[in-house]
Amino acid sequence: MKINPILYENQSDKFSEIYSDYQDIKSKFNQTQDNAALDAIPVFGRLNNFANQVSSRDYTTAMGLGALAVLNGPEELNDIFSAYNKIKKGFPKPVTFHSGYDNKYAQHPFSFFRGTILNDYLNPNSPKCVSKTLAKWVNKRDTTLMQSNLGNIVSKIFGIETKEVPTTIEDITHVPEKPSYIGAKQFITKNPAGDIIARALTRTPKLGVAALGGIEAVHVAHETSKGKNVFEELGKSAVTLGTTLGATGILGALGAKHLGPTGSLIGMAMGGASGVLVGNAVR
Repeated sequence: MKINPILYENQSDKFSEIYSDYQDIKSKFNQTQDNAALDAIPVFGRLNNFANQVSSRDYTTAMGLGALAVLNGPEELNDIFSAYNKIKKGFPKPVTFHSGYDNKYAQHPFSFFRGTILNDYLNPNSPKCVSKTLAKWVNKRDTTLMQSNLGNIVSKIFGIETKEVPTTIEDITHVPEKPSYIGAKQFITKNPAGDIIARALTRTPKLGVAALGGIEAVHVAHETSKGKNVFEELGKSAVTLGTTLGATGILGALGAKHLGPTGSLIGMAMGGASGVLVGNAVR
């Protein structure tokens, strides 16, 4: 498979390794409902969709999915191994990630770039940083939906008060000489639904929503170029994207609260499976 060297900037080796692992694992699954279970795992689902888009000659959408797989694949695979280790240890208490805080009471904010292969390049304190000005501009915008107007509305509706909980999760600006850590959020509310919704929004980076929305928009443009109805395709994409983000966020938040990384992974997989099923149904 030929990789665009400009797009991946010397990271093509990571894509080929991830894609090779995906093909090896996929070959062990039947091409029936077991395959849908595999595709529910975010990194593998993107790679399968990547292959589908290539086969349908939707190359721009395929490149976007490939870029997301390269960007987030290593971190998502780390989460899979973390969950596996928790299962082996019999779900020890308290339920934590590699972060030191108790997931039953708090949720750390997810990031589009933190912990990915671009982390050091967007760390203004790192010698690998290309532009400190650009890095600071990007990091300022790499926030979650809970930090948006939607989050403010949710907080008002459910009467949520937020408390900061310290963690050992390194911020994107962390360097040994100048350590920096992110804080988890404890949502204090009398309504359990409000807590889960706030957690779900905290797990959803705004840049991630924008990236997936952009990929869907490109796909819509490709489909309409073949003569399909633009409003029908927009509706299909909106339903698919909304279901995937909503189900992944809420089910992932529920799972993380009760089972830590294992529950987070299971919840996200169930959310991803919901998106796949709805996407296949509307398309």
